[in-house]
Amino acid sequence: MLFHGFQKYGKWPERDQGGGRERDVHNLNRIADFDPVKPNYPQDLSARRVIEFVYLPQDEVLILASMDGQYPFWVSRTAIGDIETNTAIANGVLFEDFSTFTMLYPKLNALIEYRYRRRFNLADGKINTPFDYGFSSEPDQIKYWGRYMAQGIASHYRHIKELCTYRELDGQYLGFLEAYLAQLKTQTGDAVADYDGKRVLIKLITGEDYLYVSDNEAIRGTYVKMQQEISELYNAYMSIVR
Repeated sequence: MLFHGFQKYGKWPERDQGGGRERDVHNLNRIADFDPVKPNYPQDLSARRVIEFVYLPQDEVLILASMDGQYPFWVSRTAIGDIETNTAIANGVLFEDFSTFTMLYPKLNALIEYRYRRRFNLADGKINTPFDYGFSSEPDQIKYWGRYMAQGIASHYRHIKELCTYRELDGQYLGFLEAYLAQLKTQTGDAVADYDGKRVLIKLITGEDYLYVSDNEAIRGTYVKMQQEISELYNAYMSIVR
């Protein structure tokens, strides 16, 4: 069953097939590679869905779909620029029903941790996108959502790669990142004060997560180290204030 917001239209929306017969991409779903589980609460895919895309090396994208981010029912890995295949995948995770689920942790999370990731949120027949623009929820436009997703994933990748090229110019930005990393490592022994005192720096660093896709190995590696330090600071902080 499709999520509730479409029921008022009386039928599932037709899906854009790009002028041809939509390809069968079910074999690309690698959910069977992970341990199947029975969720400990109902998975009502007619109510809401979360679709994440994660940029991987070699210009690939991992598409991950679930009801709420906890129990994925779809995991695929494709070329970012393969719009037709990714359109078919998006149509599937948007409009089809699924009954096999896996856990996000630990296996799957290991593939997506410390990578650039964004999500689409679907509820009440509407979709929130991670882009600077949205998708129309008019009945005659919903069928294009899959294609809009695939095209958006590709164009967004080109955009953040361009951001990286400016950070990579002359290699000077690496020095700033190394200075940020040194600041993160400077600790007093008071986990609460250490985290609170670095909130502004953490916000600055988090806003530059496009560096996960930098072609400069030193920049990319330093950025990952910063995020690891932030995770340790946060975990230490939460162990006290929780």
